[in-house]
Amino acid sequence: MFKVKNGCNNTWMNGEEGKMTQYILAVDGGATKTVLSLRDIKGNIYFEKTSTSTNYQAIGTEKAEKVLTDLLGDAYKETGIRAIDIAAFAMAGIDTIKGLSIVQLMVDRSCKNSPFQIGRIIVENDVQSTLIGLTGKQPGALVISGTGSAAYATDGKGKIVRSGGWGHRVGDEGSGYWIGREILNAIFRFEDGRLQKPTVLTDLVYDMLQISNIEQLNDWIYHPDYTNAQIANISRVLPKAISLGDERAIDIACNAAKELALMTHAVLRKVGQINEDFTVYLNGGVLKSNAVILKLYKDYVKEKYPRISFHLCNQNPIDYIANRAILSLQ
Repeated sequence: MFKVKNGCNNTWMNGEEGKMTQYILAVDGGATKTVLSLRDIKGNIYFEKTSTSTNYQAIGTEKAEKVLTDLLGDAYKETGIRAIDIAAFAMAGIDTIKGLSIVQLMVDRSCKNSPFQIGRIIVENDVQSTLIGLTGKQPGALVISGTGSAAYATDGKGKIVRSGGWGHRVGDEGSGYWIGREILNAIFRFEDGRLQKPTVLTDLVYDMLQISNIEQLNDWIYHPDYTNAQIANISRVLPKAISLGDERAIDIACNAAKELALMTHAVLRKVGQINEDFTVYLNGGVLKSNAVILKLYKDYVKEKYPRISFHLCNQNPIDYIANRAILSLQ
């Protein structure tokens, strides 16, 4: 098979079959970064680029919209493809009806300011979109612990339920941000004399940030360019502290695992009867990079749901979101 460019409408045709190729746009708009991918329905990638966060709750709608607009413009310049059959925008920060309307307006403006002609636009929560792309029409659950955290589940018949994912101000328990905040809190508590035993977390964080005292740490936390992702990045020192036997680090890991398990228990109760072939998919940097938290989490969940299985996602979220878009065309 070969591809030939149709100069009339800047789309591509299948040289063997003479049929128009269907194109999809997939956008993974997270709290830390945003990935846009332009593919055909067979999975061939024509353009893919990573940019900064598009979570309006963290950076505001104006900045988030600019990131989306720039990515869409870059995709068109690179490919020359104009007609897109479906675009799936899987965006962080969609937790309420009002949040959805804010993001929809932001996405609509970005698309109108781009050269693309898009047949259908899907805008939904990033975890929900990933879950649909993972499970298709099968029952299953998805638990994510990255910068933020959330759990979603589906019965495979259209019912989708959630737990967690309420953002850093009131939630995100067990996430990288939550762990980073707990680490920083432990450092300040020890400095104040509210924590009796010293913790190696202090030295590890100071080394990471290349600072030497608590005042410099405080200045770093409250600097003008602060982002939640920077606090989440602090969580990377936890595995090292655990390997050194630090009691406070172990407590943080246990509590993170318990919080993620509580989210999982909640969505599994909401979704209904769980069969033996029910799978809980796991994604996010915390679960992928911290073996202690991963094991503790599985043990806690198995206490109530011994028959379920776990699958650690080995693809990037953008691949599942692209699959979600493709499934909507079928």
